[in-house]
Amino acid sequence: MTDTTRKGPGPQALSAAVSAVLSMAAHDAAAQEAPETPVIGLGEVIVTATKRTESMQDVAQSIKAFDTQALAMRGLQQIDDIARYIPGLSLAQREPGGTTIVFRGVAASGLQFGAVSSSALYLDEQPITQSGRSPDPRFIDIERIEALRGPQGTLYGASSQSGTLRVITNKPDPSGFSAWAEAEVNSVDGGSQGYDLSAMVNVPLGERVSLRLVGFTAEDAGYIDNVLYLSQGETFDNSDVVDKDVNSIRTIGGRAALRFDISDNVDLTLGAIYQDLSADGHSDINVAEDLDGPGPQPPRFEQLGDLQQVRFENESLDDEWYQLALTFNASLPFADLVVAGSYFDRKFAYEADASEYDFSLNCPKYDADGNLNPPPPFCQPNYTAYDFGGDPRGYATNDDDSEIETLEVRLQSNDAESRWSWLAGAFYSKETSHTEFRSLIPGYADTPSFAYFDYYEVNILGRDPLVGTDTWWLGIYDTETEQRALFGEVGFDVTENFTITAGGRWFEYDTKYRLQQQSPPGSTGFKFQDSTVDTDDSGNVMKVNFNYRVDDDRMLYATYSEGYRNGGNNPLKPSSVLPPEFGPDTLDNYEIGAKTEWLQNRLRFNLAAYYMEWNDFAVQVEDPQSTVFQLAYVNLPTAEIPGVEAELTYLVNEAWQIDATLGYNDAQISEATVLTLVNEETQEVFTIPVEDGARLPLTPDWTASLGIEWRPRGELLNAQPYVRADLAHVGEVVTNLEGFESVIGQAGVTTQDAYETGDLRFGLEGDSWSGALFIRNVWDERAVTFRSNRWAVPRMSIIQPRTYGVQFRYEF
Repeated sequence: MTDTTRKGPGPQALSAAVSAVLSMAAHDAAAQEAPETPVIGLGEVIVTATKRTESMQDVAQSIKAFDTQALAMRGLQQIDDIARYIPGLSLAQREPGGTTIVFRGVAASGLQFGAVSSSALYLDEQPITQSGRSPDPRFIDIERIEALRGPQGTLYGASSQSGTLRVITNKPDPSGFSAWAEAEVNSVDGGSQGYDLSAMVNVPLGERVSLRLVGFTAEDAGYIDNVLYLSQGETFDNSDVVDKDVNSIRTIGGRAALRFDISDNVDLTLGAIYQDLSADGHSDINVAEDLDGPGPQPPRFEQLGDLQQVRFENESLDDEWYQLALTFNASLPFADLVVAGSYFDRKFAYEADASEYDFSLNCPKYDADGNLNPPPPFCQPNYTAYDFGGDPRGYATNDDDSEIETLEVRLQSNDAESRWSWLAGAFYSKETSHTEFRSLIPGYADTPSFAYFDYYEVNILGRDPLVGTDTWWLGIYDTETEQRALFGEVGFDVTENFTITAGGRWFEYDTKYRLQQQSPPGSTGFKFQDSTVDTDDSGNVMKVNFNYRVDDDRMLYATYSEGYRNGGNNPLKPSSVLPPEFGPDTLDNYEIGAKTEWLQNRLRFNLAAYYMEWNDFAVQVEDPQSTVFQLAYVNLPTAEIPGVEAELTYLVNEAWQIDATLGYNDAQISEATVLTLVNEETQEVFTIPVEDGARLPLTPDWTASLGIEWRPRGELLNAQPYVRADLAHVGEVVTNLEGFESVIGQAGVTTQDAYETGDLRFGLEGDSWSGALFIRNVWDERAVTFRSNRWAVPRMSIIQPRTYGVQFRYEF
């Protein structure tokens, strides 16, 4: 039974502390009703969400942004750090580099590969989205993170169907020399120690050339132990791979950018970014769950303790990528020209224990006494193909090489006095990927399964005997996608306070997809597949926005926008009953919002309410036939997604600031249907019902956060002291759409419980230095961030336990 006992303060205690802090803030505010100097208002947040440089409060759409200071003040270093502070954004993360970004509940499967993502990840000007496996750039020397919620298809393309997350790096500054170095050490309760070292130098090289260099290295502390356990067949244990803190992660990287100011109106920036992340283990634990079978079955992992996993083979992961980019800016007499070209190259590989998975497939034809077994249902009629010799010990490897090339050219108006504004552009991208997935069992060549295939190869097909191998399954996946698009927006100031903006995007794409599957490699028997399919389509999306400015500090807006996601083909086994292709899906978004500032710019309150319809959405499903293992996409009718996003920042006085967010999302199926599939040879009919009201996965119903920052008067060690507390609530999440899961068909819904977590930070800010003591996950919450059945037994990813650390930064 899992031990859930934890030490330290719980959410009730922290709630009491928050109440006390608010009382102190009110008292301090009353004491400073007539300050000697004016209270400084909230700082302006500059964004480029519309491909123009604007104040966030002037952009008529739902945006959440973190600038350099906000990232540092909260200690945010990676994508999973920021999600709980952004209403409308959620993540599913199975392992480092295995991130699925979800905006506003637009997700259909817990595990999803082979289809375009519904949400985009941008690194500067380039989309680097990879479905089910987006990279995780480390937030070192980052100018800004922008979360653009709702369809962004007119300006950002197909993967921005429901939203776009932008990571924007700091660029060379020609105005002067600057540099800093930063060091952090930390320790995880019950785990190991970590560190984070980084540095930046910005150097003008003459009057018109400047260089910015960034480097970093970090180790994220491990906190999960691989413990001693017997195999499911109880014939061996994992004593040779038992280890503590197996999930430590090492990251190294750097960035170089060179800027040429060709003239006062023309500049060119060349950039290169590199990051390499490696881990000796995966950051998930096993959980006790009843086994399938006749009669009472004890939970498989009932004796596991807290923060423990069971693996019988070593696991590892490496995620190495780099980006090369060129950005050319020119201010012409009638418009501003931007040309942005980028190249992204990524090598992603992992090794995972698959012993439990192989055991679930193992189908011996004869028992220990040589008697014929009845064929298990999954393995009919050729179940000898799955006879791995009793109690297999196996693992899987995945090697993925991908490249993304993009080019965007755009012109945008620059006449601030005109009632008209416009933007027009063209976009091209080419993405290629090659993936090899292998399932291996050491000694597989000596098993009945290998002998079965060897007999088939020699005696049925008349070929040479198979070469001995440990690989019992090989899947090769090759994809090439080219996209072309034209896009534009036009805005008109009907009156001084009322503006209408309309935009659209025309696009076309073509995809070549090849799937090869062999069991074992070299066999051309019934488990072999080699399918190549081509898909092409074109379409358009539009947006119209009405923006009414009440006064200089308050704005109301209404938006209708559309999102689009590419369809595709399903390479199928001949015996599969799933459809050979699936269509594109569309998203219609109706949104109203307000952006307001009050109390002489000391209070900022933004609100957005939306209703979205996701039409003909594609979801991955397993073939319902017990003898066919096949995954493919099908289209379901409609889902409805209403929601609210609210954000507040209140500068109570010079000493106190409060930040708060609230989000609600109710993504669910809005039309009951029955998916009917027919085996054309046997005329057997299979049905999969989809109920009205079934929740879509991966998105919490409620999210909330509260941040309180206190900067007392006076100095400590010639520096400004501060204290900051951040609390977050993440609501209940379902992990799969009822009846559908991309590994186990007809799966019942599983849920991840709601949780609360909190961080504390105590710091000093001097003229050229800063330091901080921090505690993350103050009450040591064991919150589940993703539940996966990928390996036949449940594995759960959890947030990092309570972590203590110290950070120091010096600016030169």
